[in-house]
Amino acid sequence: MGADWYAQRGFAAETVRQARAWYLRFLPEPGDLLDVGCGRGEFLTAAAEAGHRVLGLDHDQAMLAEARGLPVREADALDFLQSTPDRYDSITAFHVIEHLGVREAEALIRLAADRLRPDGRLIIATPNPGSLPTIAHEFWRDPTHVRPYDRDLIEFLTTGAGLEAVSAGVNPESERGLPVDLADLGLQPPTPAGGTPNPSASPASRWVAARLADSDYGRNLERAIHDISDGLLHTRQELERIANVLRRFLEVAYEPSELYVVARRS
Repeated sequence: MGADWYAQRGFAAETVRQARAWYLRFLPEPGDLLDVGCGRGEFLTAAAEAGHRVLGLDHDQAMLAEARGLPVREADALDFLQSTPDRYDSITAFHVIEHLGVREAEALIRLAADRLRPDGRLIIATPNPGSLPTIAHEFWRDPTHVRPYDRDLIEFLTTGAGLEAVSAGVNPESERGLPVDLADLGLQPPTPAGGTPNPSASPASRWVAARLADSDYGRNLERAIHDISDGLLHTRQELERIANVLRRFLEVAYEPSELYVVARRS
């Protein structure tokens, strides 16, 4: 159901390619690259343009049909990795592991590690369970998803396969699904309601102001204005505190929707 699901969700090829191309920075010098679960070939295109010799695997014929002109093969990843004598400088698996149980994921990582050349890289990317909209809604919309994988578990599996985790985190090119723009939480300085006092006021005006200030009414008015000003300042400080708390919550709960682990073979 891969191609139909991509069409239903409206995953534009260029959007996917841009998010995948971000991972090129983690690859060694251009060499032989195997992309497991290559789908329509978005990452294959980006990697080939960067000089890598690429091969893509997928078991979905409809997805491969859209990878026009790219070197792809219809195959089960575990079967292929078990049977191929070839070795690779890089193996990538974007949004594959979440379709597997832990035992299958462990087997995939071990087989991939065995197929890497020395100093080769394995890159695994998957939906980020630390992202609230991802784990609460988006992840489970795909009926082929088996379970989420967090960074710690993926690093544990790569280490168990004899690899060294050299980088891990979230892909900033992936969506966050923020309900508001964080910039909107920045409070603007208050705008004065009145104009700037006129230093060239007439002598009569200054005389009236002085007499008013010396009167009980004037002093009471000054205290009232001072109290209102203090209250407004306190309210603004509280609003800034609430905005900062909300901003921190959104930054934590609405992380980018994709996490990754890069592991290296010694």
